[in-house]
Amino acid sequence: MINLNGKQLTSIGGLSTKAQAVLSMINGGQKWLSFGITDATVTGINAESENQLLKLIQNGLTGENYIRFNTFRAAIDKILSLPEADIAQLAAIRLTVNDNEANLALLLHQNDLLSYGDMAKSADIILLLVQQRPDLFQALSFNEMLTLTDFVMKQSEVNPELQAQSTAFAATTAATVSDFVNLSLFYQYAQQQLPGENLIPQTQSSEIQALYAQFEAVVQPYLFTPTIDMSPDGGNLVQAIPELARASHFIGYTTASAAMLNLIQNITLNEQVVGGLNTAIQNYLAAVKNLISFTAASGNELSQDGATASLKFQSAQGNANVGVDRNGTVYLLPDTKITHLN
Repeated sequence: MINLNGKQLTSIGGLSTKAQAVLSMINGGQKWLSFGITDATVTGINAESENQLLKLIQNGLTGENYIRFNTFRAAIDKILSLPEADIAQLAAIRLTVNDNEANLALLLHQNDLLSYGDMAKSADIILLLVQQRPDLFQALSFNEMLTLTDFVMKQSEVNPELQAQSTAFAATTAATVSDFVNLSLFYQYAQQQLPGENLIPQTQSSEIQALYAQFEAVVQPYLFTPTIDMSPDGGNLVQAIPELARASHFIGYTTASAAMLNLIQNITLNEQVVGGLNTAIQNYLAAVKNLISFTAASGNELSQDGATASLKFQSAQGNANVGVDRNGTVYLLPDTKITHLN
């Protein structure tokens, strides 16, 4: 017996069209639910929502959070967050000859999903990094592969020499794959702040190392990540973030590398206000806080691994991107950009 939202579920047809489509993508899901509905020995299944029921079935039958396709894989939470038309398309072609890069290219792009083919594009840099940092890149998790693949795909127009320099810089310092990506990009943005365009590589690297040291010395107080209630009764996430932003000490980063990457894009060191780098950071973060506090979120995107959600707040002042993980930890994402401080 299966109870859904306080009522007994009597057939698979009692589920919404969307839920039935997702159920069909869970290996053995339809067969198990049919059995659970009709067999009186099945007890204790009391789901508050269709999504909760589907996740219980997925995890119970497969022991993992991912729904797998020939072309890609994604967490069931991510699949459930897709438009209903996309869910229907995926259900119709999953594990068939039509489950391929050509047929799914547009759907994957529109929903920020990376394919196995996309991941293959990271092979060259992974081989290089395994030689430099085997401790970090020898055995990558799926989440780390997503992070690295997204980075590689966005590097296609970056000068190869600059890529090599930034990779070497990041590989020396990074403690995680995310650190590596953040520090590579930090190096590339920092280069834009160097005085003069014809510095020899040694001088350029030395100057960027100095910029890194300046930021490293001051970012610790900004590694502040408040939390919000992620329970079903915890309220609307889109409303909760601006409310949190209006509280004191809202803005923070998860890591020093994320902080430095974001700050180097928004603070020009040779044009600092009186009071130095800390004052410039505080003025910038006050502008971010103000933007989030009084701007409605324009988007809410779940990551492919289902671990984090990102919310976008856009206005004439710029754009602020905020991340929230499964535990309700809230943090500023590095691609936040403020174009006008006032």
